[in-house]
Amino acid sequence: MKKIIYTLLFLVLINCSTKKESNSLYSDTLIQKTFTKNEIKDLQKILDFFNREICKSTQENINDCYLNYCSRIRAEIKKHGMYKTHIDFQKQYEIYKQINSNTFSEIWLFQQSLPLRERKDTLKYLGFNNNTKYIKFLNEYGKENKAVKDYINNFNIASDFGPSMISQVIMNYEAFQIEDIKSKLLIAIHYLTLNDQNLRKEKY
Repeated sequence: MKKIIYTLLFLVLINCSTKKESNSLYSDTLIQKTFTKNEIKDLQKILDFFNREICKSTQENINDCYLNYCSRIRAEIKKHGMYKTHIDFQKQYEIYKQINSNTFSEIWLFQQSLPLRERKDTLKYLGFNNNTKYIKFLNEYGKENKAVKDYINNFNIASDFGPSMISQVIMNYEAFQIEDIKSKLLIAIHYLTLNDQNLRKEKY
């Protein structure tokens, strides 16, 4: 009887450990190979923030959170022709302050959004930074995930975070294999980038 109890306890601990690792960037070989420990620490802060924003509770299954979030955005597009990222931009802005500027530049850079229609100011516009560790990571990940390959190829062709990438994630999110921690990081950075583009009103 004791042996059975110990076996069950062991299996429960292994299961808990696996669940914890599945939400940790430190557990992935490609991420460890691409980024330094400090950069992974910053990326984990970004991912944890996004997870908190899209999950209603800490008890919710993280894979379900991602699938429900992506499904909701696709439904909004189909119904209204537009969407909201449902991410608190002020909290996102505070997360930027918590990560090293070098880590930020390994993902993003600010470009100029030129005056448009009635808007006369040139504003800051967040996009992917080229020739960085994040782009290298996506190119490597694309070798094992076709959806990611198509996603990063669109960026490599245009050198810009463009409409084809946005449309692909909205309409074809299932193909990204969201249960993989690498895909979770891609989805998080993708929608945080869009949220910044949509809500930042800061002069360049």
